[in-house]
Amino acid sequence: MADRVRGLRLWHLPVIIWLTIVWLLLWGAVTPINLVGGLIVSAVIVMVFPFPRVSVDGALRPWPTVVLLSRFLADLALASFNVAWLAIRPATPPPSAVLQIDLVSHSELRQTLTGELISLVPGSLLIELDSEGRRMWLHVLDAATPERVRAARKKARMQEHRLLRAIGTDAEVRESERRLREDAS
Repeated sequence: MADRVRGLRLWHLPVIIWLTIVWLLLWGAVTPINLVGGLIVSAVIVMVFPFPRVSVDGALRPWPTVVLLSRFLADLALASFNVAWLAIRPATPPPSAVLQIDLVSHSELRQTLTGELISLVPGSLLIELDSEGRRMWLHVLDAATPERVRAARKKARMQEHRLLRAIGTDAEVRESERRLREDAS
């Protein structure tokens, strides 16, 4: 597990600002007392609940990021229609399944982002993420056939691959490509 940093650091400033904005929105008015109160509450939150260090290694690659976002939006739209059809069709609901997906990335941030991107698409839900074991468990809504289970597993692996291509390290991208080749054969 990542070590936690106690006390205030300069890199906590964006978090404190964001928490103060949320505080002001909750109060509904920007007054000097609300601003000071928000800053104090935000600083206390950061000190009492220390944030883990997050590994930000890797590189932001513009074109793979565009591919990741556009594919995510397309998956979101298509899956919404598929889930809607499963809900209104006259047949009984298909069986669901829980799948274990082995992850490539060692980064908790990239693992979490992968899980979130998968979970935000209707029809799949992240149940658990084991960052040390580099695996996650997904609940898949439509697991009527072994082909659909394989497709759901491949979809999750491809989502991680697109994310790694967008913001991962070169070693993670190579390992992800190797695993995809193994799965294809």
